[in-house]
Amino acid sequence: MKTPPILLKLLHNSAAKPSPNFNKTASRKDDGGFTLLEVLVIALLIGIFSSIAAPSWLGFINRQRVRTVNDRVFQSLRLAQSEARRTKSTVTVTFNPTDPPTVTFTPPLATGGSTQTLDGGGEIKPGTIALTVNTPAPTTPPNSIVFDYQGNPSTTGFVVTVAPANAPNSSARQCARVETLIGGMRTAEGTECN
Repeated sequence: MKTPPILLKLLHNSAAKPSPNFNKTASRKDDGGFTLLEVLVIALLIGIFSSIAAPSWLGFINRQRVRTVNDRVFQSLRLAQSEARRTKSTVTVTFNPTDPPTVTFTPPLATGGSTQTLDGGGEIKPGTIALTVNTPAPTTPPNSIVFDYQGNPSTTGFVVTVAPANAPNSSARQCARVETLIGGMRTAEGTECN
């Protein structure tokens, strides 16, 4: 069977014509990637920005850790005070500044047992937080405060200070304070924690 000459001519003409977009889609040798100089400049800029941002990021993380533990300390004091009022009995709260810091309630609380860890539920790594307890007079047991059946503390001026372990006197430190004879408490930060 013979191909009609008109069809042959049409096929020949369409195959011979270049595509009008051919020059736009063809790759050129000069846009194949990045030069070594461009990569080095970008790496240098990333290094400079990282060195600027790293200290402020670490400071933010330390403040968050301190705030988390300080909130736990304050909640523990409030919980012991409310438990003493609820049960109409004395409740002793003892802070253990080991790593990680813990708080012990005597008698054990009905809601949380006798000992709780102040590490934010495992979110705060050991060695990152330092806890100190300042009692105005020697207490038995040490580092403790007793709330009577009305929720009144045995002493005033009881302060639990939380600070980053690597900078205990930094401005990032926070504290929970028992200040009044009727059990008024507040949190403070910086120089108010002395």
